[in-house]
Amino acid sequence: MSPASPSRRQFLARASLTAGALTLPSLLSACGSGGDSASGAAASPSGVNAKWPRLRARQVVLAGFGGETYRVRQQEQFAPFTKLAGARVVEAPWDYGKFVSMVAAPSPEWDMIDFDGFSVAALVQQGKAPGKLADWVRRCDLVDAAYRDYAGGSYAYSVVMGWSTKLGATPRGWADFFDLKRFPGKRAFPKSIYAGTMELALLADGVPKDKIYPLDFDRALAKLDTIKSSLIFYDSYAQGQQYMAQGSASMIATANSRVIQLKNSGRGVDWTYQDAILYPWGAFGLTRHAPNADAANALIDFMSTPESQAAVARKLYLGPTVSKAFESLTPTERALQPSAPENVAKQLSVNVDALAKQDNDYVKKFFAWVGE
Repeated sequence: MSPASPSRRQFLARASLTAGALTLPSLLSACGSGGDSASGAAASPSGVNAKWPRLRARQVVLAGFGGETYRVRQQEQFAPFTKLAGARVVEAPWDYGKFVSMVAAPSPEWDMIDFDGFSVAALVQQGKAPGKLADWVRRCDLVDAAYRDYAGGSYAYSVVMGWSTKLGATPRGWADFFDLKRFPGKRAFPKSIYAGTMELALLADGVPKDKIYPLDFDRALAKLDTIKSSLIFYDSYAQGQQYMAQGSASMIATANSRVIQLKNSGRGVDWTYQDAILYPWGAFGLTRHAPNADAANALIDFMSTPESQAAVARKLYLGPTVSKAFESLTPTERALQPSAPENVAKQLSVNVDALAKQDNDYVKKFFAWVGE
């Protein structure tokens, strides 16, 4: 099945809505609690425009996720870029299948898309690679070397375990997530966002980290079956947060940024990076004949500066894909980033190449299981 197959396209259309969904109203103010970066903090990274060619394009069309992530991007990246380069960033509704259909088109509608690293790998493996970045665009050193020419690094994130502090005992790993006797209560679990679900089940079942890939779907689903009756499925990250905030669930599998927000809001929730599922880099990919190629490349170059990456990480807890960005973060801010070296060592890092080969089956099998 191709990466643009109907089942994958339908899933990703749903996931794009949930990935950028608003957080709990009472948590919105917590988004900046990791630091007090002023608006435009990334406005003048040293020498960012010295190597740019004369930009003729006056806009960049980017298919992105919207929501809180893109409000922060607008403040910390897009607005400063426009001021610096004279090209505005126009957001298009995210649609992976549409990007695949136009990636090699002679007159594509979009310039670029925000998507995951294993999608880049899948397209490269199948001879449908995104457009190459211009030689003068800086590469992100935490993106796998094989894909740096095709992927401007966006951010890293992790699927982590969170729990109510009312449980008393402190969970130590995914095995505890499946231990309903020692840690009673419902588990909030993703329904429309499949990231990390198979991996966490395999870790809970005792599979060593270095043996996780290729994924054994049957074993993972059998493990998930053991607690399926105790799962409360959520359709968006915000809904999962709500389940924890109102006490409907005692534990949750969710994105690191969302559980950090919960903890910061004083909702009696804690969490850990121990054995979390790390997606080490996401990507900005270009269409091969991007209509505003010069400005699109300049935008990627700007968003790849350490200062720009640190600004996003500081507010959203989404890890930098440029190692030098950590120098701009305080020790407290750095400790919250999934891609900080000390946190990477605790986690299962997704094997981008292996996941790219299995992703279509992952989608089909997970959603078939959810629907049973």
